[in-house]
Amino acid sequence: MKKEYYLIILVSLFYSISCYSQYSISGYINSKEKNKTIYLSLLRYDEENLISTEQVLFFTQTDSTGYFEMKGKLLSDKNKLYRIHSNIERNHKGLQFSDSKTDKNFHNFIFSNSDSIFFPVKNQIWFSYSQNSNLADKEWRNFLEYEIELLKGYTETKNNEAKQQVKKSFSNELKLYCKDSLKDPLVKLLAFSHIKANIPSLEQDYKKNTNFYSKIQSELKQQYSETSYYLQFQEEISKLSISSINKSYKFHKKLNYLLGILLLLAFVIVFFLIQKIKKKTKQGIINEVSTLTNQEEKIAKLICDGLSNKEIASTLFISSSTVKTHIRNLYSKLEISNRQQLIEKLKNHP
Repeated sequence: MKKEYYLIILVSLFYSISCYSQYSISGYINSKEKNKTIYLSLLRYDEENLISTEQVLFFTQTDSTGYFEMKGKLLSDKNKLYRIHSNIERNHKGLQFSDSKTDKNFHNFIFSNSDSIFFPVKNQIWFSYSQNSNLADKEWRNFLEYEIELLKGYTETKNNEAKQQVKKSFSNELKLYCKDSLKDPLVKLLAFSHIKANIPSLEQDYKKNTNFYSKIQSELKQQYSETSYYLQFQEEISKLSISSINKSYKFHKKLNYLLGILLLLAFVIVFFLIQKIKKKTKQGIINEVSTLTNQEEKIAKLICDGLSNKEIASTLFISSSTVKTHIRNLYSKLEISNRQQLIEKLKNHP
């Protein structure tokens, strides 16, 4: 009975919490017009500067005091990037986007179904100040403030090479801040959209800092798997990875072609060197043989035929001592020292 009682209490507690788990978006806009339409849109991580009707989730209207309110339970329980905005011109067709210091008409913020955000009237600029209960949004605000302060430290330059160096330094600073100070993976993803805008070559940066991108991807997968944030980032990283692999493959393919050509060239050079050496050797033998007398040539041929000194003497009708004398002259002229060397030297000679 006690277990069932506790179970009923836990279920009731969970139900009561879920009943109160709803979002609240409210505030004021300083406008002379009544019944101003306020829109709430859901954004992808790289849509901070876009406004389209396809993004709109809900809309409401202000009352005579400029107050508006949206409440419900239909937003995602996960943190997502939203925009609240309103058209500056009443009769404007579609949705207006303005980011000037005097007539900004939108505010991007991180929010979930259990959060509340309030926009008090601070000045003439709409949505210029917000009180958001979402902790990830506060982390995002801190990053944006850091980015603004960091930009102040970089001076404008007209030199293209210097511009590239400034962008590289700026993106490295943002990556370091992202790595050391940001905890929420969605905030890291939003920070990445700012980082990549200042990287001269995203493919080269990915190749050099693969761990940085892999860590964001891993954290997104843990908390945002199957959401557009993870899938969009995964697709982008996959393209970078494939591009890096293809470039590496093309490089190695070109390298293999070059090595193959060099190997073939080396083979041709060696072949011609060998032929040249053979030709030179053959010519040398011909020159050496041309110095032999008729009798020495006859004796050389008989030696190659395998005859002994006695058999050579008998064949040529000369004495054995004369044969020995001719053989000594043969060895001297051909620069050899025995019968085997003589046979090897003259075996291909006619």
